[in-house]
Amino acid sequence: MAAVRRLVGLSLLLISLSACGGSAPERVDLADASARTVAEETARFQLSIAGTIAGTSVRSTENGTVSFARPRAHLYKLPPGGAFPQEVVVDGPFTYANANVEAALHDRTVKPWTKLDARRLTPAQRRQRPDELAHVRALAYLSDGVRRAKRIGPASLDGEPATRFRGDVDPDRVAERAPASQRAAIRAAVRNDFLDRPFEADFWVDREGRVRRVRAAYRTTRGGRIAVDGRFSDFGAPVDVRLPPRRSIEELDPTA
Repeated sequence: MAAVRRLVGLSLLLISLSACGGSAPERVDLADASARTVAEETARFQLSIAGTIAGTSVRSTENGTVSFARPRAHLYKLPPGGAFPQEVVVDGPFTYANANVEAALHDRTVKPWTKLDARRLTPAQRRQRPDELAHVRALAYLSDGVRRAKRIGPASLDGEPATRFRGDVDPDRVAERAPASQRAAIRAAVRNDFLDRPFEADFWVDREGRVRRVRAAYRTTRGGRIAVDGRFSDFGAPVDVRLPPRRSIEELDPTA
């Protein structure tokens, strides 16, 4: 009899542990996922953009660390057809990039890094130049653009339980619900990376209610296909904004 009681107790314990770690909680909701994500202040990210444009397959990848609370980010990018990975550091209004690294390999007088003060850009220049910070932050705000999300069911992401949702993202609603100081930049980033009209996206939300993955696939106005897949992890990770020596950095003059 004692052995039976021990087996029953062990079974109950296993069931309890399974319930705690084997599936995402039923109360997880997409409605407040954006707020829970940015409340962590920082996160590591991975982002891939793949597609077919004019019959040609293209792919770009990015990873790094981004801050949702301060204008800070450290990114590593491999653009389509790029032979050299790009490194970008955003610190306040300044954007540093190893934009001249290839030229510096052939000419020692060329400084491999550049520095740009965004405050010196004209409105037209701002519209033409991608906002590296908003480009990543927008992924965390996309869920705010979904009015009626459909719960697809439990899922696993990087070995952890999650809940998968699907819904139509309204770009205007995303911008409206973004912080006022970021609103214009987020609006531009969503329209540049996705569409300026509603589009379908899937979201993976973890047990803490945070957005861990976003995936959207759509057709361009010219018939191309684009798939965007972004992931967040390691919330609270520090954003490293250390720079190379000043002698390696050329300050750009956008008015020249």
